[in-house]
This record gives sequence, C-alpha cells and structure tokens, in this order.
Amino acid sequence: MAPEALQSARDRYEQYKRHRFSGLVSGLVVFGILAALPISLNYQFFGLTLAGFLTVKILIVTLIWAYAAQAWNIMSGFTGQFSFGHAAFFGLGAYATQFLLVGFGVNPWIGMLVGGVVASCYAAIIGALSFRYDVSGHYFALLTLAFAELMRNVVLNVGQLNGPHGFFRPFPEEYASGYGLAAFQFQSDLPYYYLILAFLALVSALAYGIKKSAIGTYFVAIREDEETAASMGIPVSRYKMLGVLVSAFFTAWAGTFWSMYYSTINPESVFNVLRNVEILLPAIIGGPGSILGPIVGSFLVIPLGEWARASFTQIYEMHLLIFGLALILIVMYSPRGVVSWPRRLQEVLGLVGTETQEEDSSSATQEGD
Repeated sequence: MAPEALQSARDRYEQYKRHRFSGLVSGLVVFGILAALPISLNYQFFGLTLAGFLTVKILIVTLIWAYAAQAWNIMSGFTGQFSFGHAAFFGLGAYATQFLLVGFGVNPWIGMLVGGVVASCYAAIIGALSFRYDVSGHYFALLTLAFAELMRNVVLNVGQLNGPHGFFRPFPEEYASGYGLAAFQFQSDLPYYYLILAFLALVSALAYGIKKSAIGTYFVAIREDEETAASMGIPVSRYKMLGVLVSAFFTAWAGTFWSMYYSTINPESVFNVLRNVEILLPAIIGGPGSILGPIVGSFLVIPLGEWARASFTQIYEMHLLIFGLALILIVMYSPRGVVSWPRRLQEVLGLVGTETQEEDSSSATQEGD
C-alpha cells in the first residue's frame, strides 16, 4: 500500500511541475520560508530552537554566498564554463563601491552599479582572451584563477587603493542623512538580512527567466556539446560572453553588499582565493545548473562551516576542512548535487520507470527548478 501511495504522490508532484506557474509558486514558498526564518529562530520545535545553531549574522553570510553562487551558476552552471576566479568580480564590486564612497562621497547604490560595470569589463577581457585562443575546460578555470590573483596583486600594490590596508566604511552621516536603505547601512542585522534576501530573489528570478528562455536553451546546448551547438547555427562565443558578463555584473553586487555590511575591506578579505571557493561551493554542493541548488547548497555548508569555526577554535580553519570534504564527496558520489537526491531516492524505491531514468540522465538541469 505504501508504494502505491508514494507513486500517487509522485504523480501528483509531476503533474504540478508541468503546470505553467509551478516555478513561481515554488519560488514564493521558498522565499516565504526564508523571510520567516530569522523571526523563527527562538521558536521551539520539539523542545529545540534554531537559535542554538543559527544567528541572523550567520544567515546573512549564508545568503551572501547563496546570492554569489547563483550569479556564478548563470555562467558556470548554465554554460559549463567553470570559473575559479569569481573573487575578482566580487572584489571589484567591493572596491569600486568603497573607492567612490570614501574618495568622492558617491552613494553606494550608484557605486554598486559602477562596480558591476567594472567587473563586467574585466570579465569581457577574460572572455575575449579565452574565446580568442579557444581556452576551455580546466584551462579556462586556471585562467580565471590567474586573473583573480592578478587583480588581487594589482589592488595590493596600488597606492590610491590604500594597498594592503584597504578601506574603512564611512559612517552614513558623511554621505547620507543617516542610517537607512538610502545609505545602505543599518543599525541592526535584520534589515541587512532582508536586503540580501531581496538580492537573492532578484538574481534567482533572473536565472529562472534565463533558463526558461531561448537564451537558456542555447546555454545548455553549449554546455552539453559546444561543437554541435555551433554546427546548429548558435553563435557560441556570443552567448558564452553573455553568460560571463551577466555573471560578473551580479557577482560584483555581492562584493558591494559585503563592503557595506562589514566595516573594512582589504585585498586579502575580498580577493582571497578562499572567496572563489565560497562562491562556487554552494552551487556545486546544491546542484550546478539548477535554480534551487545554490540556495540549498549554501544552507548546507555555510552554517556548518561557521559552527565548526566557532566550535573548534583549537583547529585552525576547521571550516575549510568541512568545505573540502563536502566538495570531494559531492563530486565523487553526487555530481548533480543535493537537489538530485529526491529523484535518486525515487529510483531506489522503484517509483521512476526506465524511460524516465534515461530522460533524467540526459537532462541534469531539470532538478531544482
């Protein structure tokens, strides 16, 4: 009886997924839960509270990397161009915002847009060189890492950018009327949480729109077989460049938010190679190429890493050990990420037929829409 009930539930879910507005409804549910999460930390569930494990500050950091991973996903998850150098775009967003704010009193919202444009220009250079010389695969990942390290060293040695000292975020009275949304500064953590949640909703909606459009179809075709896509008349280089530019632009926004949430930035804090890992890890853990993957992955690894950092102070950089272990396990045993686990469970229980399994194996990006 139980298998029949499970099969019936699965059939209803598959029917729901085929509905025109299923993605919108699922998104509203996910972001409704996230919106209620910080005010639910002290509620008791079976005698336990989330406040013992999570804080609003940890949730903010989790959403920052979920947002950055979603932006990374547009380029690397959709088009298959694996980037290990998104820290360059993250850092450019942070530095452009603070340079304009400290030096010229430019509002950080304007600085965020400028940072996005600057990051996109830098990404265009990387893309033009890699596409011109047909750099792909592991070599493309190494190229992006090299450009990220190049930018870190440039910023480290430019006097106008204060070298290794970086920037100290000004008080809001120096460029605005005081704390608030216009100043991009708040007196408590909760408004920061809802602001980065809005950022995440925006980039997730953009990623969903791209994935469901003709552009998304071209992206997937390029990822699956670039030569075949080109033979079908798809302008491969143009769409690969589009993915690079969009991803870089929105990754820079994460850097802007970071620079306005924390009081200081310097080359090591925003261009460090660890930032590359923190940006790509949630998407890989959750499921590259899916919309829900970066969010699920971030909530799996970031709070756990923060807990390990606080609990195992005697072990230096314990959270990095957890990140590395999680990455190795996922790559080895579940390359489609956590969002593929429900489907795999259905296969184990015999709820998915042979034809459906073959269809799923040929389209990994259908999980987590």
